[in-house]
Amino acid sequence: MNKPGPKVIISDIELNKAQQTINNLSYRDDILVALSIVLISQGKLNQKEIGTVLGVSISTVKRMIKDFKKRSSDAESTVQPAWGGDRRSFLSWEEENEVLEQVTPKAMQGQIATVADIQGFLEAKAGKKMSQQTVYNILYRHNWHKVVPDKALPKNDSENLVRLKKPFQKRYTWQPLTPCWKEKTFV
Repeated sequence: MNKPGPKVIISDIELNKAQQTINNLSYRDDILVALSIVLISQGKLNQKEIGTVLGVSISTVKRMIKDFKKRSSDAESTVQPAWGGDRRSFLSWEEENEVLEQVTPKAMQGQIATVADIQGFLEAKAGKKMSQQTVYNILYRHNWHKVVPDKALPKNDSENLVRLKKPFQKRYTWQPLTPCWKEKTFV
């Protein structure tokens, strides 16, 4: 068994000089990164304590360890997915397009293609239940729009429409302000 050596006594002045040396280093310096890796791996200090010693935050210690692992591992062996893209969709663009292509002939013939019908096809393809708003979002994403019927039949003539309209009855009117406004009666 090894015998413990004499206890090392460090003065406050020496400690301050050592702390200033650490503070002068960039937090990305290889020495600080390697020191944090060694201290973590040997279980001597946790990330919070390492951050206190090095004069950086806990998140910086986590980032240094992550960057070290990334640099030390082979870039070819570990491929991480890039940020971005659609992480919430049940189906990919191509799968959504396949389902909508099934409904397109029915819709182009003038038959009714309701959102409930399309929702059923999409749920069958995804294997999950979907909200109606999700179906509307998919339709919007694929440039589908709701066909609104004409407001009037093409054979109607304008004279018949004017004759059948009800006259608008005014319940009140706007009038200019007069000094005797209390005496005025409204229509």
